[in-house]
Amino acid sequence: MRMKMVARRPVPRWLAAGLLLAAALLVVVQGPGARLEAAGSRVFVPLQRAVAGAIGGAVETVATIQQARQLREQNLAYREEIDRLQAEMVGLRELELENQDLRNLLGLRQQTPQGEMLAVRVVARDPLPFAQVLVVDGGSEQGLREDLPVLTWRGLVGRVIEVEPTSARVLLVTDANSSISGRIQNPDSRATGVIRGRNDQWLLMQYLPQQEEVHTGDLVITSGLGGVFPAGLPIGKIVQVRRRDQDLFQEALVEPVAPLAHLERLYVLKPDAPP
Repeated sequence: MRMKMVARRPVPRWLAAGLLLAAALLVVVQGPGARLEAAGSRVFVPLQRAVAGAIGGAVETVATIQQARQLREQNLAYREEIDRLQAEMVGLRELELENQDLRNLLGLRQQTPQGEMLAVRVVARDPLPFAQVLVVDGGSEQGLREDLPVLTWRGLVGRVIEVEPTSARVLLVTDANSSISGRIQNPDSRATGVIRGRNDQWLLMQYLPQQEEVHTGDLVITSGLGGVFPAGLPIGKIVQVRRRDQDLFQEALVEPVAPLAHLERLYVLKPDAPP
């Protein structure tokens, strides 16, 4: 009796894969879950660290932005405070200069006749190069009138030539139309002459007698002749003497005592008695 041979069927691939997966699961889950925890740790700890690092970096970035904003606001506040203090310093400096000007003016008051000193400020200059004229912020409403002397604490700078209600025009001593009777303040000579402007920074003193002793450095003051300027106001100092034997008179170049190119605060002398 012959035995029949039964052919073996091949194991399906899906069944083999399932068996292998089951075996792998048995290996992983064997023991008290230690291997599973180890596998999970290897997968999730680096991910957790990365997430934590990203969150920490974002927090630091936000804090840095907030700190930069606060510093910018503080710097802005500091700059505003510095600007305010600088403005106050400028104002205090102006007050200091004005007080110094008034203190110096007290010394000039001892040389001038009794009268009222009206303080004015220069607000404009004549743009024409051949006109030495200023505009001040005082006028007839403040008591100004024509031919009043205009001074600084150093001495005479000019006279009022035109008056409006709230402003006035001042002709400087350096203008070619300016003419002042002056006297040399020198113990050896009390010579008088006429001081004229030249439309530049110098004055010319003319009609000084030849026999008079005139020296460089002598102070020239107003003589009081003519009735416009009171006597004794400083005008300038002699810087050069011009003398020729054939002439009847000598003349002198005079430098004004006041810096006429940088005038700011002026004082109009209003005598108690009318001229």
